[in-house]
Amino acid sequence: MWGEVAAVADVLHDKREAIAELCARFGVVRLDIFGSALRDDFHPGQSDVDLLVEFGPHEGHALVDAYFGLLDGLRELLGVDVDLVMADAVRNPYIAREIERTKEILYRGRPDRLADRTGRRAGTTQ
Repeated sequence: MWGEVAAVADVLHDKREAIAELCARFGVVRLDIFGSALRDDFHPGQSDVDLLVEFGPHEGHALVDAYFGLLDGLRELLGVDVDLVMADAVRNPYIAREIERTKEILYRGRPDRLADRTGRRAGTTQ
């Protein structure tokens, strides 16, 4: 499925709606792609897809559930290994600067959405 860097962008574009559904389900405020998937050194079958995630507010253990639910969902949807990095977990200033410089947005949601323990947004019946 993944033949070259252009193919990564094509796959992500083709699955943009499904990615948005996953993000909304798990209370994601923003999801960006960064790293080798955006460069010529991406190697299908060897490289993973690096994604930077920012979640909206979650109660209790809901953030852990949302993180792993999103990670599993993205891996299944994209059919590749996904490295999911929480935006507020990047402490190294050099790495943070490089991510900030190269990232491309995949999803932008509403920060006021609160996910419950099942990953559903509060007030929804999905």
